[in-house]
Amino acid sequence: LGHRQSPFRVIYADYVIYEQLHHEFMNRPQARAAFLHGGLIWRLALHSLGFDHLPSVLDGISPKAVPFGLLLCSNGQTYYDDGLSEEEIDFMCGTYYVHQAQGTNVVVSWWPRPHAWNASGLNIGFWSARCEDWFQTRLDNI
Repeated sequence: LGHRQSPFRVIYADYVIYEQLHHEFMNRPQARAAFLHGGLIWRLALHSLGFDHLPSVLDGISPKAVPFGLLLCSNGQTYYDDGLSEEEIDFMCGTYYVHQAQGTNVVVSWWPRPHAWNASGLNIGFWSARCEDWFQTRLDNI
């Protein structure tokens, strides 16, 4: 969600703006990549668009998959699929970079970024009831 100067504290109005921007992003071709990403990114995509959009994930790659997506090679064949850039993943998580007076950056986000999610103990390879409980509690606390 960009760069901010210290002191910066997120407030609920910032989250409302994030949700609006997130919904706009999810109405682009990258939405398929967010659903395919799995984990918390998948759940954030689902939160934005709902279950009705899940079948569209099976429609095939978006026009942006070849120039910007994932290149997969297997048995001498080359395949392309939709993928998110690091910037898009940070955006999905609601990430801000806060510039400190010392010249350093502090990274804050509404949702855990993938490395934090993977280390949390909740990432067990599928979206469990425990994951959903955590997600709903976090959403309520925002």
